[in-house]
Amino acid sequence: AVAHGADSIQYFQWRKSRGGHEKFHGAVVDHYGKEDTRVFRDTAKLGAALEQLDDVVGARTNAKAAVICDWENSWAVDFYCGYRRDDRNYFKVCESWYRAFLEKGVPADVIPMDRDLAQYDVVIAPYLYMLKDGTVERLKTFVENGGILVTTCLSGVVDKDDLCYLGGFPGGELKDVFGVRCEETDALYDGEISEIKYKNKQYTGTQLCDLLRLTGAEALGTFENEFYAGMPAVTKNRYGGGTAYYVAFVPDQTFISDFTNPIIKDAGLQPDLQEDLPRGVLARKRGDLIFVMNFTDREQLFTLNESKTDHFTGKTISDLRLPPFGYAVLR
Repeated sequence: AVAHGADSIQYFQWRKSRGGHEKFHGAVVDHYGKEDTRVFRDTAKLGAALEQLDDVVGARTNAKAAVICDWENSWAVDFYCGYRRDDRNYFKVCESWYRAFLEKGVPADVIPMDRDLAQYDVVIAPYLYMLKDGTVERLKTFVENGGILVTTCLSGVVDKDDLCYLGGFPGGELKDVFGVRCEETDALYDGEISEIKYKNKQYTGTQLCDLLRLTGAEALGTFENEFYAGMPAVTKNRYGGGTAYYVAFVPDQTFISDFTNPIIKDAGLQPDLQEDLPRGVLARKRGDLIFVMNFTDREQLFTLNESKTDHFTGKTISDLRLPPFGYAVLR
């Protein structure tokens, strides 16, 4: 949490209650009532570490990429009737796109759709079903000014009052930004897949597929099955000084990674530490400090591309050893 921008760590709750619904809820002080417990020691250890991290208070991560994951949009997605009633998985879809940056060690913010976009070079807006007031203008300006924008199927369908846009989807000037018009949306049954060919590789999609007509964009990938075989599945449109991509299906992680990696490269986005981190090890830079975290249950040992200073010990290190679920803070 601190690595990603938090200025405080809070625990709920301080002391376990004797009765009621939460009497077994986790707490810093349990029914034993004393300090010689694992949880109390771990909390005190973290507190001691935080006392040495004053430098990060108020510091930002300065990410150049962002994933739009918006609460009001999630409510609108859950609310609509039609297509598929179950497993719309809005947050899972957003998480999958965020993971593509995470695995490359590239910082990415998670933002609502009404956030200013000027600081970003790449914005991913998956399943952007509802558009709040001003969202179209912000996205349009972002791409005009050289940004890279990516959206997915069933985007730009309704306004903030859950009223469908007239004149085709995506709504308003987004049709010009993406250079496509969605004619239909096909809902797939559980276990049913769409087959997609993209850059001479085969991929699959699930749940939903948008049937697009090109109005300026070029097709980078096509559907290979169903009655819409041959129609665009992935499109690219130059708009102003930037580029807008439309992914017309719900992709799996393999496609998302393959699709996002060249965008990260083209945008010149750099990892906070280095690309070749062991799987399960993540790094995040905040201010002048780099937090390196091991999210696996085994020790991780690897060589740094350039020597760093351990923030807590002051030692210069070239090889970093992280215990299971451990971390290091480097300068």
